[in-house]
Amino acid sequence: MKYTWLLTTLLGTSAFADSVRCHVIYGGENFSVVAQPTDDPYRVAGQKIGRYFEFKAAYVSKPAEFAAISLYVYAISSGEPVLIHQAKFAASVTNAAAPWGFTGFNYVYEPSKSSELQYWCEKTI
Repeated sequence: MKYTWLLTTLLGTSAFADSVRCHVIYGGENFSVVAQPTDDPYRVAGQKIGRYFEFKAAYVSKPAEFAAISLYVYAISSGEPVLIHQAKFAASVTNAAAPWGFTGFNYVYEPSKSSELQYWCEKTI
C-alpha cells in the first residue's frame, strides 16, 4: 500500500513537473493564473479578473505536434466574453533572463471602459 502511494505520487509529480504561472495586475490587485499541462485546451476555464476581464492560459502538452501555450484576455463589460488579446508560444519556450518570464510585460486595454490589465507569464518547474 505504501509503495503504491509512493509510485502514484512520483508519477503524478513527474507528469505535472512544469506549469505556466501568469501574474496579472488589475485595479491595483494581483492575481495568479496557473496552467497545468493538458491535452484538451477547450476544457480550460478562464479566470475572472475584476469586473471587465477574463484571463485564460492553456498549456497543451500532447500531442506533440499541437504543443503550445496560449494566452487569452476577454472583455466582459457587455455581459458576454469578447476576445481582445491572444498570444501563442511554443511549449518549449524558456523564461528570459529579464524579470518578466517568457512573455515580457504586457498591457491590455478594454475598449469601452478604458480599463487596463497587465500581465506576464513564466514557466515553473
